[in-house]
Formats: sequence, structure tokens, C-alpha cells
Amino acid sequence: MNYRFALFFAAFACTGLAGAQGFPDRPVRLVVPFPAAGPIDMMARLYSQKLSELWGKPVVVDNRVGATGTIGADAVAKSAADGHTVLLTVDLPIVKAPALFKPPYDVKKDLLPIAIVADDMNMLVANPSVGANTLAELVTLARAKPGTLTFSSAGNGSPGHLCGEMLKSAAGVNLTHVPYKGAAPAMTATLAGEVSIFCGPIPQGLPHVKSGKLRALGVTGETISPMVPDAPPLAATYPGLVVTNWYGAFVAPRTPAAIVQALRNDIKRTSEDSDIRQKLAGVGMATVWIEGSAMESAIDRDLAKWTRVVREANIKAD
Repeated sequence: MNYRFALFFAAFACTGLAGAQGFPDRPVRLVVPFPAAGPIDMMARLYSQKLSELWGKPVVVDNRVGATGTIGADAVAKSAADGHTVLLTVDLPIVKAPALFKPPYDVKKDLLPIAIVADDMNMLVANPSVGANTLAELVTLARAKPGTLTFSSAGNGSPGHLCGEMLKSAAGVNLTHVPYKGAAPAMTATLAGEVSIFCGPIPQGLPHVKSGKLRALGVTGETISPMVPDAPPLAATYPGLVVTNWYGAFVAPRTPAAIVQALRNDIKRTSEDSDIRQKLAGVGMATVWIEGSAMESAIDRDLAKWTRVVREANIKAD
């Protein structure tokens, strides 16, 4: 009996391996659920070029935009389970959007994780007219004039909004949220002095900090950023005030394990490319590699975290 089982499992294993042989056998679609020219789109185009060279098959970037990234994520969740459609996304439609509204997919059941490949953090900046050069000075001003200071964001539930709400809660201050339709107008409003502060992408704000048009009050990671080494982590003053973004790859559920592993191996190989690492670092991204149970735990942890933040701040989706 044991011998028969051994033969069965050996045959099963061979079948699984055979499922990955010749993969991919046609063009691969790399779905990006956000507009062209953004950080995740830039990452996708770097990966698509390297993977095309590696596979000898075209890898096409498909921008499926809308609904906080959930339209593109849903397209992958409902795609054929053959590994030829891959979601490459920032964590917004995976752990942040589901805290705001019910997407058309179940994150835990309808998207099969491949790996987290990079992460980044934001920077809290203030218009000089506010009169705050440090986080402590900002909090002092906010306490003296409750509700007077404002913070912009790229919209309800965006990382900038979450950052502002977490700061309000941690410091016990009253700041007024002013949402915009994207990070670009949110930054423009801060530069113009229409709002007091903005928690946004480091590369977006760094030139203005260097020119003196904005003040860097801190970064939202657990440690300093090499891009702005003089800006302390907000968490150094308020533990837990961490707003980072990770970038990961997913495929449809029931994709054969051998194909999943083949994708994982080749995406990891691509992530380790020195040229890609350097270009991602230039836009504030640090390459990482998290897979398997560690990635599943990260998703569970972040879903719980952002659900709690959204509930406590009573954030509503647009």
C-alpha cells in the first residue's frame, strides 16, 4: 500500500512540474490597477522588460484604472488560472480599500499571493507659512488653534488621509481634512498655502523641501529614509504612527502550484537585478522579498490595522 501511494504522489508531483514546463507559452499580461506614469506603473514597465527578456515572450502592461485599484484587482481575480495574467499593485486594493468598502472580490480567497517585492514610505511636509519646522512645533500650533490647521490628501481613504487621521489621534489634535483628486493637486495646494500640511510621496515633496518651499517634519516609516536622513520617523514621537506602502504580485486562485513557483522564482530573479534596484531606489522604493506565510501574515496584519484606523476615524469612501 505504501508503495502504491509513493507511486501516486510521484506521478502527481511530476504532473505539477510539467504544468510549469514551457511557461509562459504566450504573452503575459501584467495588470496595473492605477494610471500610467505613477510609481507602480514605472515598476511594472521595468519588470515587464526584464521578464520579457527572461521568458522570450512579450509581457504587456495593462493599466486597469478605477475604484481605488479594485477594478484591476478584480480583473485578475476573475482571470484564467494559468499564470498568464498577473496583478502588480501597491497595497491599496489589497489592505486599504477593503477597509473602506466591500470590493467585488475576497482578498483572502480570490487573489493568490506571489510575493511582496518592494515598499516605501511617505513624508509629512508643511508650508512655511504654518510656522512649524518640526513635528513638535506643529502639534503645539494645532493644540493652540484647534481645527485651524488643515491637511490635504489624494482623497478619502488614501495614505495621506490615513496618515493625517493617525496623527490627529496620536497627538490628540484637531486637524481639518481637505481631500483632493490625486496626490499632485494635494501637493500643489500645500505649496500654494491653501492647506497647512500634506503626507505624500517622498520623491514628490523632496525637490520642494530642498528649495525651501516646504518643510519636512518627518517620515512615515519605522526608520529614517536615506532620501531625507534629516527627517525623523513620526513613530519616534508617536509609536505606531507608521504609514508605509508595499508592492506585490498576485494571480488568480487555483493557479497550479508549479506555475506559481515558476512565477515566484522569475519575479525574484528580476527583483534582484541591480539596475531595477537602483531605479526603484530613485523613486523612494526599497526592494524587499516576502512570500508564503510571511506575506499572508502581512496582509492579515495590515487589513486589521487599516480597518481599525478607518473605523476609529469614521472615514467614508468617496
